[in-house]
Amino acid sequence: LLNVYGRLHFVEENKIVCLSKLLGEKALKSGHSIELCCADVLAQNTASSLAVLATFWVELNEHFCPCRHFGALFKISPTLHVELTNKLEALAPVAHCRLLERVISSAENKYWLIFEAGKSLSVYKLEKDCDDMTVLEGGFDEFPEVCLDEFAGAVTRSAMISSPKLKWCALGFDTGRVVLSVVDVESKIVHRKLIKFSGPVSVVMFVPEPLMQTPGLSDVGEVESTLEERFLVVSSTLGPVAIWRCLFEDGTLSWNNEILLSQSEQFDSITSACIISGNIAVGTYSGKILFYTSPCDFVSHEIASITQIHSPIVNMKVLDEKTLCVLSTAGLHTVKRSDL
Repeated sequence: LLNVYGRLHFVEENKIVCLSKLLGEKALKSGHSIELCCADVLAQNTASSLAVLATFWVELNEHFCPCRHFGALFKISPTLHVELTNKLEALAPVAHCRLLERVISSAENKYWLIFEAGKSLSVYKLEKDCDDMTVLEGGFDEFPEVCLDEFAGAVTRSAMISSPKLKWCALGFDTGRVVLSVVDVESKIVHRKLIKFSGPVSVVMFVPEPLMQTPGLSDVGEVESTLEERFLVVSSTLGPVAIWRCLFEDGTLSWNNEILLSQSEQFDSITSACIISGNIAVGTYSGKILFYTSPCDFVSHEIASITQIHSPIVNMKVLDEKTLCVLSTAGLHTVKRSDL
C-alpha cells in the first residue's frame, strides 16, 4: 500500500517505508511540502530485485499551489529493502504513469511511460536491472498506439491489450475524453477514435475475453483480412458505467455503446472498477461495491448484489477468483465473494 504522503506499507510483513525520506528533498523551501500523485509497480523476481516502483510527486508552495513536478524510481529487494535509483523533472503535472514489459527483437525490455498533462508521451527504457534508464525520443517505434501529438488534458486511466496482429490502447482523461487506438503490428498504421464523457474518466479497462478474431477474404484479390472485436468498460466519475463494443475490420475502427450498467450512477461518484470471476465490480465514493453479471451478458445488466464498505472507495484489485482487495479512505479491506 502507498498513500499520498509516500508511506509504503508491506501489509503481510507489517513493514513501513517512508519514500519521501529517500527522495533527498531536504532543501525544500520553508512552508513547502511534497505529495504523491501517482505510482505503478512491476514485478522483477531477480536475485537483486523483487519489484520496481515508479512514482510521481508534486511540490506545493506555502499557499498549497503546485510549483514543481518530479518522478522517482525505486527498486525493492527480496528482503524488502527500498532503494532510490533515479529521479527526473517534469514540465507539467503527471496524474498517471505506467511500467510495462514489451518484447522487441526477441529481447524483453522494461519501459516507464509518463503522461504529462497537455504534453506528448515520455518513454524511458530501464537498463541494468533497472538501476539506470535512458529516454527514448518520441517513443513511436515502441508504443505507436499510445503516442498522441498532444494529450487532451491529464491522463487519468489507461488500458492496453494485444493480439498477434493488433495492439489496442485506451486512454482516459480528466477532461472526460477517451481515446481508443489500434495499431497494426506489421504495418504500424494507427487507427483512432475519440469520445467525450461528462466528468473526469475514472474507469477504462478491456474485458480480458472474449476476443473475436475471424479471418476472411477481402473483395480485392482474395487477400486474407481479419475482424477483431474487443469490449471496453468505460465510466466517468459521474457515470453510468458503459460497456463498448470495439470493432476493427478491414482497416476501419468503430465502437458502439452496447450496455449501460443499470443504476451505477446512483451511488455517488464512480471511482474504480474491476472484473472478478466474470463479474464486474464497481467501486463508488459512497463506499458501496456494485456487482454485475458477466460484462458480455447482453440479456441482463442489473445489479446482482451490493457490498458496503462504509468508507469512500479509492481503488480495487483482484487477488484471486473469489477475493477483492479494496482500498478505501479508512484503510485496506478484503472482500470475499463466495456466491460468485
